[in-house]
Amino acid sequence: MEMKMKDIMTELGGAFTVTWLIMGITVWSGDAGASLPMDIGLGMGSLGGMLALGIAWMAFSGADILPPITWMKAITSDDLTDQDMWTSTIIRLITQIVGAILAAILMVKLEPGFVTYAQAYPAGQAAYSFALWSVLGLIAAGAILGQIQSKAGNAWAMPIAVMAMASIVNWESAQDMASMLMNGTDDALAVAIPWLVDGIVIGVGALLGTMIDDLISDADAADADEE
Repeated sequence: MEMKMKDIMTELGGAFTVTWLIMGITVWSGDAGASLPMDIGLGMGSLGGMLALGIAWMAFSGADILPPITWMKAITSDDLTDQDMWTSTIIRLITQIVGAILAAILMVKLEPGFVTYAQAYPAGQAAYSFALWSVLGLIAAGAILGQIQSKAGNAWAMPIAVMAMASIVNWESAQDMASMLMNGTDDALAVAIPWLVDGIVIGVGALLGTMIDDLISDADAADADEE
């Protein structure tokens, strides 16, 4: 099913809210360039961030908000050949970046002493490189997230899982893309590849988790029939 305007606005609002309240921006603690930078925002790995994310998911019901969640839902869908589903996925991913851009514009107007992208990355972002153990970690994270999403009946299960995996999964990939696009940098590949690849790997992990769970269920059913 293709996304309706209400769905797009819900995704936009969710991304805007999470970027503003949780991701935040980095500002100078004193004079620009002569003081330490500090983050303004609850942070995805904090209890406050977890509560805010849970509330955002309830307030903007139907929104994925985080790119890895969008990829996980797409890759574990019933029909991977459904063109409408992939169209909806692409629209969601783009809308998340737009929401992050709008929130960033608001934040920099409210906090003029922000750390610019060029100041944060004077030499540019490091080129993307394949790291086997990092990929395996993301696959494992995706398998766990997929099981939590499909089996946990509590609305707070996923926000807690996101908080617990904040150091493993780059939940801020849409915000990274927004920052890069707003600053017209040459770091497009260094930022876009993780936004794309990490999300896909999370989705593959969720799919593998589902397949393993189905195999275990089938084996248990076969044992029960033999008895």
